[in-house]
Amino acid sequence: MNDYKVLDLFAGCGGLSKGFELAGFNIIAGNDILDHAGETYKRNHKNARFFLGDITDEEMKKQIISYMNEKGCDVIIGGPPCQAYSMAGLRDPNDPRGRLFEEYVEIVKELQPKIFVMENVKGILTIKHDRDNLTEEEKKELEELRNAEKERAELLLLRKQHKNNSEKYKYTELDERRLDELKEEVKRLKNHLGDYQEKVIDKIVKRFNDLGYNVKFKLLNSANYGVPQKRERVIFIGKKNDGKITHPEPTHSENGENGLKKWVSIKEAIGDLEDKKEDINFNHILTSHSNEFLEKIQNTPIGKSVFGNYSDAFFRAYPNQPSRTVKENHGGVLVHYKNDRVMTPRELARLQSFPDDFIFEGSKSKQLIQIGNAVPVGLARAIAEHIKKLLA
Repeated sequence: MNDYKVLDLFAGCGGLSKGFELAGFNIIAGNDILDHAGETYKRNHKNARFFLGDITDEEMKKQIISYMNEKGCDVIIGGPPCQAYSMAGLRDPNDPRGRLFEEYVEIVKELQPKIFVMENVKGILTIKHDRDNLTEEEKKELEELRNAEKERAELLLLRKQHKNNSEKYKYTELDERRLDELKEEVKRLKNHLGDYQEKVIDKIVKRFNDLGYNVKFKLLNSANYGVPQKRERVIFIGKKNDGKITHPEPTHSENGENGLKKWVSIKEAIGDLEDKKEDINFNHILTSHSNEFLEKIQNTPIGKSVFGNYSDAFFRAYPNQPSRTVKENHGGVLVHYKNDRVMTPRELARLQSFPDDFIFEGSKSKQLIQIGNAVPVGLARAIAEHIKKLLA
């Protein structure tokens, strides 16, 4: 065991913290805004202080910084909420959730840890933010672009809805002409406004460089570290004084070549729970499906979705592969490969590589949110073991 002291920001239920704890780090404190995640965090990290509240609140920040200054802080970990960077849905560069990394930067500035780890979704690699030094005229032009993109998205949705239900949704030739106009307008504005924005990853790296940290980032696939899930996450590592930075080497591969272990499959991870009765205290909570939906599940083969083309919603998992990304939304819940039901919170927690003694608090829907938002414990532990080497 070492005595490196860790602060976990945007901690959620504590997947990163658990991985670092299993690697021998001393988890001092965590912070998150979700009360149900906080209850889970406190239950599973009894020696850590949990700060429940909004990190953008100055008083909350002061409390965290004061406590960590008192206790000592060697490592800061955490993943600012990723909704604004996700590859799914609208990617609004002005979404305040996409700027929470600034709060992370500020706390790093105040506490000056030896090293930090920041996790985020793959989408962060391509999204752009407005430059910091825009003129009012440039801001106005960017607003025109966003309004045009929003109107275009609304018309595209209306056209799709009209195609499926022309009685309920009206889409006219005038709408189609407007859609063509917006397509050209968006193209023109994007060509004109390209220099008004910069990649958010470049902005993040610059922020930390200005604080005296060397920063490297890399896209890691959780399955390559023994997690039974093909979850890709961007991992930033920053070290003071221009220290050399590397990322952990994979321990697993799809076919187990080059001396690596083979990817862990879903069946290997949850096969022993196939016939287990419901156990609420173990988070093994079964879902009661209507007869109509149950029939749909029964008619859904492995590798297909209950809803046909909507492949991410109620997808029947391949038993002999790692799972797709476990998501926090109910529509993303995976259908069991053998049983005619969606997977339980405990089964999904196994796919996130949480140990069985990690118990989630709150209702089943809250447990699913916590599990889907978490960093896989196996990936977190692999990162933590590597961080120990960088600190040696």
